[in-house]
Amino acid sequence: MAFFSKPKYSKVVVKSREGVPKGVFTKCPETGDMVFAKELKKNLMVVPSSGYHFPLAAPDRIESLLDPGTFVECDSTLSSLDPLEFKGLAAYKDKLEQNRKKTAQEDAVISGIGKMDGHWVSLAVMDFRFLGGSMGSVVGEKITRAIERGLEYSMPVIVVSASGGARMYEGILSLMQMAKTSAALLDYQKRRFLIFRFSRIPRWLGSWQV
Repeated sequence: MAFFSKPKYSKVVVKSREGVPKGVFTKCPETGDMVFAKELKKNLMVVPSSGYHFPLAAPDRIESLLDPGTFVECDSTLSSLDPLEFKGLAAYKDKLEQNRKKTAQEDAVISGIGKMDGHWVSLAVMDFRFLGGSMGSVVGEKITRAIERGLEYSMPVIVVSASGGARMYEGILSLMQMAKTSAALLDYQKRRFLIFRFSRIPRWLGSWQV
């Protein structure tokens, strides 16, 4: 009967888990494996054993893509307004304030320029943590400017999309952003072959050189 008895170390395992501080481990939703939070972050929020992808915050995504210390954020002061004075279960202004505090960002996208393997690129990275990465007027404007910036300075453009769709709180204004960003992408696609033979770098980069 001893073969069917509980292992002597079972209680020790339970006690050790109870003493682990919150946030040290992250549980994989697919396999239930416990992964060190630091190791998970190093692996870009992908569980090594199962390949499960956790959401990756925009600042972490930018850090993983660009050469260290080269990112220059643009349009960081753009901020969403409340043109419809949306009320619902919670006011739009309150939602914006809550998400700004939660993410330490003004809106659902971070844009700018930086070097990738030594080459300048124009980058826009969306963040699902901010209202589900929904596209409002500010998100559409920042992505459009990132595309236009790449066209103006002959840079490749990278847009990392993590969007839950149009932002209902801004009504038709949010729906217009898809047309605006699509038009900017089409313009970039048509003209980039004509301008990429030049190497113009914005003067406001200061002493940095390609």
